[in-house]
Amino acid sequence: MHRTSDEPDGAEVSHNVSESPEEILAYWTPERMAGAVPRDIRLPDPEESQPQTKED
Repeated sequence: MHRTSDEPDGAEVSHNVSESPEEILAYWTPERMAGAVPRDIRLPDPEESQPQTKED
């Protein structure tokens, strides 16, 4: 599955996998790993993720 430009930032990604763990490990050869492109993950700004407090 490839991330497309219409997916919102921070979207959760999940997959149903029908392959066995051995098949998955066999797929990821050193050549495939070398050519793999990491997903662009953007972490939220720590200040934005703090809960808002009410001022009295």
